[in-house]
Amino acid sequence: MFPSPQNGLSLIRILGGINKTLSIAREVIPIYEQAKPMVQNARKAFDLLKSINSTQKYSKQPISQDITPQNKRTMPAGNSSVNNPSFFK
Repeated sequence: MFPSPQNGLSLIRILGGINKTLSIAREVIPIYEQAKPMVQNARKAFDLLKSINSTQKYSKQPISQDITPQNKRTMPAGNSSVNNPSFFK
């Protein structure tokens, strides 16, 4: 009715196999969790490189507009902290 220890299947052997499987899983799961973001970032980086290469196919023409610098804006002389909050007095 019950298998004998000589036949191959026994409760001790089954529990030993389960123990080995769980110990391997305890080692593999943290490695997987650490490697998963690196793989996702590598995919995103590869997609970024592909998009950069696809934009280089188009010809770049220089813009022929005259660009002049704007004058710097200056604050009026006087009390400049009128509208600003004062934290230390």
